[in-house]
Order: sequence, then C-alpha cells, then structure tokens
Amino acid sequence: MTFSEQFFMLLFCLSLSLLMAVLRFILGPSQPDRAIAFEVIIIHIVGLIALYSIATNQSFLIDVIIVVSVLGFLSTSAIAKYIGKEGKNP
Repeated sequence: MTFSEQFFMLLFCLSLSLLMAVLRFILGPSQPDRAIAFEVIIIHIVGLIALYSIATNQSFLIDVIIVVSVLGFLSTSAIAKYIGKEGKNP
C-alpha cells in the first residue's frame, strides 16, 4: 500500500468514527454520555489535525494539537464538575 492509500483509509476510518461520536453527542440519553462523546470528538479532531500535519509536513500544527488537547481536557473537566454538582443535593 502506498502512503496516499493508507492516508485515505485512515481519514475514512477517523471520519466514520467521528460521525458516530457526533451522533452519540446528539442522541446521548444523559449528560455523562454527552460529556464522554465530547471528549471523543476532541480526540478525533486531534487525530485529524495530526494526520493532516503528517500528510502536508507542517510541523507547526503540533502546537495546534497541544492547544486543542488542553482545551478539550479543561472543558471536559468543567463538564464533569458541573455534572458532579448536579447530582448532589444542596
């Protein structure tokens, strides 16, 4: 297999699983399901940026990957804290 065939196969697999994660985010029956789906979406975005960075040989996108990862972690932590407070009785 050539690099371009592998690239498009990885792109297809990532896009398909990203679509399933977006569906889980939209249809998720509870807030924890949506929080986990959001984290999975962020991971897929990081993977797509990394794949693009490798394909185009642009190393500055590694900084973008780090920023997106940190923002995804912080937002997931905030969502988890919100969900944790929601379950407690005042």
